[in-house]
Order: sequence, then C-alpha cells, then structure tokens
Amino acid sequence: MKRFYPSSWLVKSASDLSLVFESAMRYRRSEQPKPLLGKRPRWGDDAPVVMIRLLLCLAATATALAQAPRAEPVDESEAEVQPPQPSDTDWFTTGKRLHDAARASTNIDQRMERLSGAISLLNRFLDTKPNDPNAEAAWWYLGESYYFSGRTDDARRCYGSILNRYAKGGFASAAAFRLAVDHFNNRQYALAAPYFEKMVAVATAPDHRLKGLFYAGFSYELLGRTREASDYYRRVIADPEPQNTFLGKAQLQLGKLLSRAEKLDEALPLLDKAVMSRSASDIRGPAAVEAGIVSAKLGQAEISDKYLMLVMNTAGMEAYRPDAQIALMNARYDRKEYSEVISIFLRSAEKAQGEQEAKRLMVAAKSYMALDRNVEALELFREVEKLMLPNNIHAFDANYLRLLCFYRIEGRHVPDQVDAFLDIYRKNRPRDPKIHSALLMKAETLMDAHNPTEAAKVYNEIDATVLSPENRKGLLYKRAACQLASEDPQGAVRSFSEFITTYPDDPRAAEALMQRAQAYETSGEPMKAIIDYDQVITRNLNPEYTELAYIQSAEIAKQEGNLEDMIARYEGFLAKFPSATRARKAKANYWLAWGMIKKDHFKEAVPHAETARDLEHATYGKNAGALLALAHWTLQAPEPLCDDVDRAIKDEFVDYLPEQLIDWAAMQAFGADRFEQSARFYRLIADEDEPRSTAKQTWRYLGKALLAAGKAKEALGPVNNALEVEDVPMWKADGLVDRAKALLGLGKLDEASAALNECRALQPQGRTIAEVMIVNGDIQMKRNDPTRAAVDYVSAVEQLDDSDRVIKPQALNKAATALEKKGDPSAAQEYRMMLRNKYPEFKAP
Repeated sequence: MKRFYPSSWLVKSASDLSLVFESAMRYRRSEQPKPLLGKRPRWGDDAPVVMIRLLLCLAATATALAQAPRAEPVDESEAEVQPPQPSDTDWFTTGKRLHDAARASTNIDQRMERLSGAISLLNRFLDTKPNDPNAEAAWWYLGESYYFSGRTDDARRCYGSILNRYAKGGFASAAAFRLAVDHFNNRQYALAAPYFEKMVAVATAPDHRLKGLFYAGFSYELLGRTREASDYYRRVIADPEPQNTFLGKAQLQLGKLLSRAEKLDEALPLLDKAVMSRSASDIRGPAAVEAGIVSAKLGQAEISDKYLMLVMNTAGMEAYRPDAQIALMNARYDRKEYSEVISIFLRSAEKAQGEQEAKRLMVAAKSYMALDRNVEALELFREVEKLMLPNNIHAFDANYLRLLCFYRIEGRHVPDQVDAFLDIYRKNRPRDPKIHSALLMKAETLMDAHNPTEAAKVYNEIDATVLSPENRKGLLYKRAACQLASEDPQGAVRSFSEFITTYPDDPRAAEALMQRAQAYETSGEPMKAIIDYDQVITRNLNPEYTELAYIQSAEIAKQEGNLEDMIARYEGFLAKFPSATRARKAKANYWLAWGMIKKDHFKEAVPHAETARDLEHATYGKNAGALLALAHWTLQAPEPLCDDVDRAIKDEFVDYLPEQLIDWAAMQAFGADRFEQSARFYRLIADEDEPRSTAKQTWRYLGKALLAAGKAKEALGPVNNALEVEDVPMWKADGLVDRAKALLGLGKLDEASAALNECRALQPQGRTIAEVMIVNGDIQMKRNDPTRAAVDYVSAVEQLDDSDRVIKPQALNKAATALEKKGDPSAAQEYRMMLRNKYPEFKAP
C-alpha cells in the first residue's frame, strides 16, 4: 500500500509558525533575555534582489509568518513614502515596521527595498542595545528579513542565536520550528528532528509542544527510525492537553508503524480511535484504510469491510477510495474469493494514479486468471503495460502474466510471444526467474508440438543464460528440475545424479537430493528415496530440507509397513526440531500415536495423540481422538475414556469408535452414578428402528440409566424393548420392576401395579422382590394409603441385607415417612434412628 501523506500534513512554514508566535511578546516582557552569545550576521550595503526561495506550501501563507506579535497594517499610501531616518531608540520599532510593510507588499522591488532597510536598522539596534527587552524580537525579525530576502544562511544564524540566547518562549519555539521546517521540507529529516525536539524543549504553549512532538516523530519515521518515532507519537497521544490537535495524526502514524511491525492487536485500537475521531478526512480516511488492512490480517473480515466501506461511502474521502478499493480487493484475493475481487473492481469507476492503479489492475487481472477467465485477465495486463514504463516491475509482471494467459488459452503462438517478451526484458533481467519460466513455457510448448530438437535448443538457452560460462552446474540442476516438473522422473534422476556427483558441496546439494528422492518415489523406488533423505539428514545442509527429509522418509517407511522405522524417524524429527511448525509437529505426533497403537504401545501413544489433537485440531482432532479412545479403552481407564466418547459426540466422530468401546464406557459411567452420561452412550449403540438388533443388555441398562436420571417417559421404551427379547426369568422380573417404576413415574398406577403382579408371578428373590415391595409401597403412597405402604416398606427393610447401601437406606427412609403419615411417630422415629446409625452418609432425595 502506498505511503500517502496528505498535503495538509506537510510542514507549512508560514501557517504553522503563525501558531507559535502569539505568546512571544508576552514572554519577552516578562523575562529578561540571556547575555548575547556568538557573532551576529552582518548586513551589507548592497542587498541582492533575488527571487524568494519557496519552501513546500510556504508562499501561500507568507504574510501570517511575519506577524508575531501582529503589527499594525501598512497600506499602500504609507508604503510609497520614504520613512524618516530613525534615532537609536526607534531602530527596533522602525525596523519591525519596515519588515511588516515588506511582507504586506505585493511589489517585489518595493518588498526587497523594505527588507533591506529592516535588516540595516535591526542590525544597528542589536549592535547598540544587545540586552534590550526587544532584543529577542529584533533577532527574530532580523532573521525573517534575511529569510525573505533570500539570504537563508544568515537567517538560520539569527534563528540559531535566538535558541542559544533565550531558553524558552514563543520566539525560541518559532525559531526552532523555522529551522526544523527548512530542513524538513528539504528532506533533511536527520537535521529537522533535533530542531523539532528543541521546539518541544523551549515551548511554553501546549500547541507548540504538541506540534514539535509530532513532527519530531514524523521526521524519525521518514528516517526509518521507528523506535524514536513511536516514542514521540506515544507522547503526543499521552499528552494531557484537552485541545490536542495532533492526537488523530499521532494515532494514525503510530498505528501504521505498529501495523508494519505486525503488532496488529496494538495497531487496530489506535487506528479505530483515529477513524472515530472528529479529525479531518485526511486523517480519518487513511486511518480507515489502514484499519481495514489490519483487520483483514487479523481475520476480522466483516470489521475490515466496515472500515473500508466507510471510505468508499463517505464524502470528503474520495482521495482514499482507490486505496480502500485495493485493500478490499486484496483481502478477498488473499481469501481466494476471486469473484468478490472482480465484483469490487467493477463496482467503482474511480481510478488510482500511477503504481496504485497498476496494483489495482494487477489484483483484478490475477483474480480473473484464478477464475480461469484468461481473456479478461489478458486485457487488464495490457492496461498495466500501457500505464507503466517498460522497465517498471508492474509492467514486467503484467507482461509475464499476460504471456502465461496466452499459454493457458492456446499454445500455437506462445513461442512468438515468448520471443517478444525476451526482446523487451531479457537484456536488463537476464537472471530473472520469469525470463527462465518464459523460456520453459516455450520449451514445453515445443515439446507438446512434438518438436524435441527445437525444445532442446531452448533448454540449452536456459542453461546458458542462467550461469556464467565457467560454471555449468546450473545447467544440470535446471534441466533436472524441468524434467521432474515435466513428469520425466527417470530423466530427472539422471540429471540430478550428475549434478550431485559433480558438485557435492554446492549450496543446492540438499535441495537436489530432496528432488532426486521425489523422483525416485515417483519412479517406484522408495528405498533409494530413503537413502537420499538420509543423506540430507546426515549432512544437515539446510534445516528446512532436513525437517522435510525426516517427514518424507517417515512417510515412506509407513507406506512400506516398517512401523518401527517410521516411529524412529518421527521421534528423531521431534527431538531435533522442537521449534518446527505446528502442522509438522502435529503430523509427526499423530503418526507416532498411530504407529505405537499398531505396535500395542498404548500408554506411550496417549501423549502423542493428545499433542496432535491440541496442535492441529481441525486436521487431527477426530482421528487423534479415536486413537485416544482406543488407547484408554485398552488401558481400562474409564474416566478419560468417557471424556473421549463425549468429545467424539461433540466433534462428530463417534462413528469412528467400536460399539464394544462405547458399551464399556457406558457401563463405567453407570457404575459411577453418571446416569445421564451412561444413557447418552447407550443410545449411541441402541437401534430404535430395529430394537432386536441391539443387545438386550444395552436396552436394560439404557432404561435403568434413564430411570435413575429421572426420565421415566424416555425410559419406558428401552425397558419394553429389553422385556420383548428377555427369556431369563430373573432378568425378566428385574425388567418388570423397571417397567413398574417408569409407569409409576408417568402416574399410571394401575399399569404399574399390573407390572408388579406380573413380576410376582415369576417368584423373584432377594433384592428384586424387595424392589417390588418398595415400588408397591410407592404406588400406595400415591394412592394416599400410608398404612399399606408402610407394610410394604417394612417388609422390604426386613428382606434386604444391611450390606445393601443403595436400596435399604431408601426403604428405611420411605418406611419412616409412611409411618409418620400413618400416625405412628414412635415407629417412624425408630426407623429414622436405624437409618442414621447404619447409613450416616444417606441423603434423602
């Protein structure tokens, strides 16, 4: 993105200086100047009449510059009269009046004459009265008179004298600013910055201080000294002055610096404040563009669009719309939303200027290419070529990509197009990759046209242009790379072998070994590929290639079924490259876990599977989760296994898990009184559509889990499904008790009683008959018959052994409650005492 500094940001000497003069005379009267130091420039008798040197944006406001403090206006009639010869006491006043009259004059000769007179008088004044209260002002007006006479060196010495003699005040601040402006607008930023800093030191007014702080930072930014620039911008932002006119500018510039340093989270709030401020459009506009770019980098696409569309739709920000449009296009191009890029490109008819327009056209053209709309892309590349000079990088890229469009569309004319491209650019860019790519296009086109003789000439031409005559190693390397890319692995193996043998110490040796290994793989010779990868690992010529060699060789070992070798290679990779990318470390850990489980090393596999899942959840979350579940199941670790199954449900990979694993996890959850979790697991392996295809044990415990979770209505179906296939009397009786519980929970008392009667007919024993009594007691309580209920509860208590710490405490509690309602408090108290003594941990529901 172009660094765009609005014209209103340039240091405009006159208009900006007018702000720092207002307190000058007040300060002069309240503080005596320091003793004179150094020599003062002298005025000659014959002042040259020269054209006034125009600094950037200075001339338009020259009148304002001289008026600090503001002098009485001088009209034309007065200006025509020759002023009387002043006495010593009038030299300052008359000199200042001549300066003011000169500045007000539109006649160049008259102006120069008056400035000459002002210089003479002010010099005499300072010679005779160097310590006069008006001396500081006299130095200023003398410097201004020199300045606008074209004698800038003398003017600078006057401004320097003010800074040397007077510590603070409006004139010192103005002098520092004048010197800073002079250097700044001449792009002497290293000289400007100290004067802006001086202005801060001597300023007595907040606006002077803020101006100096900002432009000191701006100067350092233009010098590339971002740390100092950032410090000054932060001082502007932190300044307590309520009328901080430089706040928005500082926020914008600091935001840009942080953005360029990739400190995006710090940059965005600053830019947002600048956008939302009451600053002018030349601050809000570029701030919104930059905020849009930063938001896009942070992945905040919608927020990015809001910033950029603000620029596109706000009056006064027209100058920044091309930048906003390019940012909108780039953001979508980066997200591969090529159709959106084209839509934005076509939406606005406003064009940028120069390189910005070239960038805009290039993004649109490349998007057309990505959409395989090569004809439209070709036309835009032509527009870029017309817009830029041939030696411009955008023109070069556009010409190359236009050539690529031709190559995609049809191949017949590509050789001629390549020759035309080379005629323009080859001389100045003989080693540019695009030159060689163009030659490769030509060579491949000739090969496609079954003209190997001419193609060979082009390959030789590529080799000859790439390297110096005394060094032919690039010939072998490039030819081998082209052969590999053109699906000639055997030819690539031969060429790379010759290159590696001839130039074993070449910096590209590792890359050559890697590519030969790939050629071996493609040729169906995996063991030779592993030998090359091992050479890369052993020689460690390039860390990136060494990483890839570990990973690729491990992949081959896996494909060949050599799991021990695969494990060793991935472990070596992780040990040697702890700072590798998350994706590579995740891959290594996942396949380590997979291999270890295959080798029955379940405990060792667990941390690797967890690491793979944590590093790259989107890629390995499901498969690694399945491996973890298998490992925890094999290790008989119920708690982590139940967590694994729940994660599988959440992440939708429960189908990866075997039913036996889920069944075991469900039973463990049931045994741990996590009934809802148990029911959730049992439902995964229960087939509602084909109940008989599901094991009756699954239906039985699904019903029990739902009953224990208080879900009687949901429990009734699984209970009935279990009863339909149950033929063992003991379990059938147990299922009938569960049916009675579910019906009781649904308020169907008669049906519940019928289920209990059916259960009694099977003559259940032990705990089952006790549960029959308890459920029957519950039915009687529902019917408001505590007497009969108490009989059942008491019978259940007598039936159950004291070691039963689940059902018997419930029976005791229910018996006490029924006896109380029956009107037998002493008996009820007896049962409550028994409950407290034998089962102190029991808590009534």
